[in-house]
Amino acid sequence: MEEFEFECWQCRETNYIRGRPKGFWSTTHYELPGEWTCWSCGALNTTPDE
Repeated sequence: MEEFEFECWQCRETNYIRGRPKGFWSTTHYELPGEWTCWSCGALNTTPDE
């Protein structure tokens, strides 16, 4: 598991989202949830495609 930082669109607080490697051998491609909830304000955010 790898942690990625994303900023909430509403309160600008930093959130840490965990991603799993897409393949057994991959260290550069990770699966991230499409949506996540901000820990600070509770706003629903979407994960960017990039």
